[in-house]
Amino acid sequence: MADAELEIDDISPTGDGVGRLDGRRVLVPFTIPGERVRVRLRAEAQETTTATLLSVLRASPSRVTPQCRHFGPDAAPGVGPCGGCSWQHIAYPEQLRIKTRIVDRLVRDAVRAAPAARPMLAATPADAPWGYRQKVHFVFGATGTSRLLMGHYVRGSRRIIPVEECPVHDPRGNALAFRARDRYARARVSAEPGRGRGVLSSLAIRVGHNTPEMMATLVVTDTADKRLRRATHDVMDAEPDVAFNLNLHPEPDGFIFGRETRRLRGAERMREEVHGASFLISPTAFFQTNVAAAELLVDLVLAAVPDTSRVLDLYAGAGLFAIPLARAGHTVTAVEENRAAVADGIASARLNRLSAGTCQFIARQAESAIRSAPPSDVVVLDPPREGCAPSVLEGVFGAIRPRLAVYVSCNPEALATDLKQITASGYTIRSIQPVDMFPHTAHIEAVAVVTR
Repeated sequence: MADAELEIDDISPTGDGVGRLDGRRVLVPFTIPGERVRVRLRAEAQETTTATLLSVLRASPSRVTPQCRHFGPDAAPGVGPCGGCSWQHIAYPEQLRIKTRIVDRLVRDAVRAAPAARPMLAATPADAPWGYRQKVHFVFGATGTSRLLMGHYVRGSRRIIPVEECPVHDPRGNALAFRARDRYARARVSAEPGRGRGVLSSLAIRVGHNTPEMMATLVVTDTADKRLRRATHDVMDAEPDVAFNLNLHPEPDGFIFGRETRRLRGAERMREEVHGASFLISPTAFFQTNVAAAELLVDLVLAAVPDTSRVLDLYAGAGLFAIPLARAGHTVTAVEENRAAVADGIASARLNRLSAGTCQFIARQAESAIRSAPPSDVVVLDPPREGCAPSVLEGVFGAIRPRLAVYVSCNPEALATDLKQITASGYTIRSIQPVDMFPHTAHIEAVAVVTR
């Protein structure tokens, strides 16, 4: 490894600063374009080198002091920085400008005729972009002396950094999690990294944004441990207003939850409200982490869809878009392969008094559903990070050929790739609106509207 000085002249889609050295790209976390830095070079790929930031020789005017003690290259010496955030060193208005530029560059490199991306929308105040995560999640581990730890993974690893604060979480969720941690620690309930001999795996808490409800799900590797049972009853007795669930997940895989969830106390589903619609959320089901940002996405989708349209909602999840669209007078067919999410969507549709003729949920993969989809004026696409399968794009824009489509993306690189194929099918990009779902990270949501 060698040390070097670099000018940071760009930022990668993953959020690292980019410099050049002897014709090679050098990725440097915790830097900002316009800075001069001293780095220690690390691994080399074919055209890219990664580096560790040693010092900032010339700081950007947008560099700020991080809010969290666990952030940055100097956090937790010998352990490493928390991997939850990547941009706390960048002033929030500059974060928004950087994200807008990333979307604009990626899409216009793929589709030259694309319009400029609109300025990033933020759901948090510009001077207080904190406490926005209504889903609070911590993992458990242990020291060499078996002392219980709770925290996040160290950046780029599966090692755990114990945390005492997490300012991006809703503070109500943090407070509950830390109280639970302390009770499990006093009861000597075990936890081991990689689920070696430990019982505790993680704790997920969902906090209502527009409702007062809270739901906690404790993920464990074994439910027979007597200390776990006693401590969990103590935790529930101390938190009478919180619904509690126990999820059994004995396998050391990359998933947060296992297949079996037991309701210990409280409602089977938690209620949340988005854009005036009520949603019922199961303990292990996906629902947007930042509800205020989700409301912005729903606003954009509703604004794009013409009155009384027949809408096909692909990758519909629990109906984040389908239910508000149906409430607005559209006829919606929602397609989602996750049956738990479909069950939540059906329950939410009933709660909103929507008939099956107005909002129908179909538990099926998008690839197969489009072959028998009803005639649709509008298609809404909200695919996973990898984007739409080519067969989905071919089926929607080659066979169904709606007059308008709304593509909600959580990965601008996949969005750019898919928009290239969509425009090649005879569609024009009408607008691209980025939305900041996760301040202090490089994550970007974007809503693209295309017309035939």
